[in-house]
Amino acid sequence: MARDLSESTSSRDPVNCVAVNPRETARFYATADDVIYVYDKRQLSEVYDVYMDHEDEINEVAVDEKGQYLISCDDDGVVCCVDIKKNGGKLVSKHQCHDNICATAQWVPSRTAEIVTGGMDCKIHHRDLYKTRPLKTLTETAQQDGVHVINPPFVNSVATHWSSRYMVAGYGSGAVKVWRLGSRKVGYTPFRSLPQHGAGTGCVCLVDPATVVSGGNDGFVHISSLEGGASNGTSQLDSAVSEESCTFKLLHGHKINWLSGVRTSGGVATVYVCDQSPVVTKYTVR
Repeated sequence: MARDLSESTSSRDPVNCVAVNPRETARFYATADDVIYVYDKRQLSEVYDVYMDHEDEINEVAVDEKGQYLISCDDDGVVCCVDIKKNGGKLVSKHQCHDNICATAQWVPSRTAEIVTGGMDCKIHHRDLYKTRPLKTLTETAQQDGVHVINPPFVNSVATHWSSRYMVAGYGSGAVKVWRLGSRKVGYTPFRSLPQHGAGTGCVCLVDPATVVSGGNDGFVHISSLEGGASNGTSQLDSAVSEESCTFKLLHGHKINWLSGVRTSGGVATVYVCDQSPVVTKYTVR
């Protein structure tokens, strides 16, 4: 059953993002403007808690795999970490991570207190939440032979997976790039560039440890395998298969705002796609 929660918040601002606690699945977090609202689906008539640590619009929230900490990033380039096990949410760290808008933030798998963030300064930072300086910075240039490109490589989305060493990033240039996590000293190193979208890549996700899904402003959904060999995937739509990259290109037809997916025990990948319409589309790929 769907329920409008706007009456239970003190804000009428649009909701930018939502995250579910992986250890307490009844608990979820939604942001409006610079506030994080905590809900419990067992009692949706009221807000369970409110976190007010930001001073600008929040773009993404993510809960760590143990369900103890929540990170959030905003238009000021600030990233906050809150201990959600504490009553009222205890602010653990707050850092100015980017020179421009910080659009995305995710946890590094199996690395306590390590995160990756991406921003409109065309940088990805690999950070320790308790240190002021990043462990490593991955930078994309917005210049090509002295000419300013039309679509700069703003980092719109980064994705990690709890059981994978890969990190994926989607850029405003349409690029989709993959890094692999090495030792603590080495950090993330380049692994592969996936087929580019014809316009900006708005969202990326890992539906399993080695399958990347990306959505672009060109209206296409790309499903790419990071494992070698040919892919035998099928989909609900006509698909063009790139044998070189094991990528399926699905014509969704509308600019894609967000997507999410999971692979079930039967080997079927389910991908949910949100666009500028009120319809959420479901795709299945084997």
